[in-house]
Amino acid sequence: MGSYELPAQKNKAKPRVIVMTDGEIDDHSSMIRFLLYSCDIEVLAIIETNSMFQKTGHSDEDWYEQQLEAYQQVYPNLIKHNPDYPSYEKLRNISYIGDEDYDHLKNLRELKKDLVPGYNITFKPDDWADTPGSDAIVNILLNSDPSPVYIQAWGGGNTAARAFYKLKTKYPEQYDRAVAKVVMYNIWYQDGAGNYIEQTHPKITMLYCASFAGTWNYGSQKNTHDLIENDVKNNHGPLGSLYPQDYVSEGDSPAFLYTIKNGLRGYENPTYGDWGGRFEKSDKAKNVYTDAKDDGDIKKPLRRWIEDANRDFQARMDWCVAKYEDANHAPVVVVKGKENITVRSGEKITLNASKSSDPDGNDMQFDWWQYKDAGSYDGLVELQDSEKAHAYFVAPVVSKPKTIHIILEVNDDGSPVLRSYERTIITVKPKVSSQ
Repeated sequence: MGSYELPAQKNKAKPRVIVMTDGEIDDHSSMIRFLLYSCDIEVLAIIETNSMFQKTGHSDEDWYEQQLEAYQQVYPNLIKHNPDYPSYEKLRNISYIGDEDYDHLKNLRELKKDLVPGYNITFKPDDWADTPGSDAIVNILLNSDPSPVYIQAWGGGNTAARAFYKLKTKYPEQYDRAVAKVVMYNIWYQDGAGNYIEQTHPKITMLYCASFAGTWNYGSQKNTHDLIENDVKNNHGPLGSLYPQDYVSEGDSPAFLYTIKNGLRGYENPTYGDWGGRFEKSDKAKNVYTDAKDDGDIKKPLRRWIEDANRDFQARMDWCVAKYEDANHAPVVVVKGKENITVRSGEKITLNASKSSDPDGNDMQFDWWQYKDAGSYDGLVELQDSEKAHAYFVAPVVSKPKTIHIILEVNDDGSPVLRSYERTIITVKPKVSSQ
């Protein structure tokens, strides 16, 4: 597992998120899901852009406005289930138009060959015009809050590229502080911004996701037709009725699923892994991370969570129309002690989740397991009582410090069945010699 220096972060604060969307049809689907998770993050801006696939963008259409209006209609019911949903007015006031200039895409080359980490820069945004979207990014990053800002490129990243250029040239004294807190999640490099940013603004953490293809994009989840037909489009309110496709087809959803505060803590470090995938340090460019493999499979870091994520989405669609007592809500997982602990080889580690509860009074099932790929210890520990609220294991013998990631999954027996998590990271140090 590669090293990663996390920017300053308030442990209990919600991840702060900026979305850039090129308005492709699967973005419409992802945005519906995103709005239902806006209670779990702090939405700072939603910016309409273009990309090499949507060269002039879609801000001249009203797809996004229609979704916001539908969200406004279901909002009174959503806050019965979670009072943290932002109002329509809040979301409308932080919606912007970014870069949709076709001329900024003219020098693009082949997507999968050339628009990848480490390749040559195709442009510099020095003489581009600022946009409301790029200026919004500038203003957000100039804010004194030191916690990370997760900028998501569902389409192209040119709007962010212009913002970073402006920060560097107009605010040089604040530039380093501003860009160091950026974690930019890229669904491919869909314009030239990725290569420009990784090489010109190397303090920015760049995540390059290609594994969405074959897991979340077109044709990947055709078995979800009944879910979309019965639990999204029909009898679930005006927002779900806008879902434009016949099955889950949301190539951009991993970008915001990465920031969901569900206990997996993936957004704390690209190498941890969560609903948005798992990443490893690239050797092609500084501070760039690309898709990691779980058990040798590059798609497994995303695929392993898809069923959980879709059941959770199904429950939130219920929230649009159902009373609190008629819908299901995920268990609340509480693991006693610190999230990160340090022990010596041979010590017994006891994990206690007995204070966990279910808001609906449902029965819960516990499952503790080791996320081996996320840790640096290259072996499996013997977890005892892994299906109980208490579990334990003995720290293995190591010759130098190693990390072990233990995931607790707690299922309820509601409808749909929902799952919550907690991750405990154990650093094991060598046993102190008695001599």
